[in-house]
Amino acid sequence: MKPGAYREEEDDAGGGTPLGVQILAFLCGLVVAYLGFKSTWQDYSQISKLHHLDRFVETPGKFLRVDVRRDSLGPKDDYYPDVLYEFFVDGKSVWGWRLSYEEEPKPRTYWETRLAGYAQGGTIKVFYKAGEPKESILEKRHDGLYRIWLKMGLGAGFLLAGLVLVVLPLGGWFRKPALRK
Repeated sequence: MKPGAYREEEDDAGGGTPLGVQILAFLCGLVVAYLGFKSTWQDYSQISKLHHLDRFVETPGKFLRVDVRRDSLGPKDDYYPDVLYEFFVDGKSVWGWRLSYEEEPKPRTYWETRLAGYAQGGTIKVFYKAGEPKESILEKRHDGLYRIWLKMGLGAGFLLAGLVLVVLPLGGWFRKPALRK
């Protein structure tokens, strides 16, 4: 090279992120965005359901089973109510299994105390969603909305992160060749 001459920079043929990494980011972004959307939608539906418990229809029913069960995969002190009840909607028998919208496991004594007022074969009030009788509960109690709002926020964060992973490679793929330098 002559003195005073400047060396021209060679264009990097790769020019950035390899295509395989871009495709992998795009596919991972699709999966993360889908899972984030699914989680957010489920939490939104749960919040909507809890806000409209006053619209549930009341009907008489009968207990088929009243018990407490242990979560076989969880810790030894995680228990849930194990109830089964039958009620009739438009002359059709419907079976329900949900006591309330409480999601947290509790100690056995908690559930035994809660279920002490119920007996197998006893009559009960069943609340069900009009038009969807399989959505039924016995008590209009729930753990509150704070935890569900947090889960929904986390799901929305995953949705946004997935969309970023999808959009970034797309921007590089559809950019005009003249702008690539």
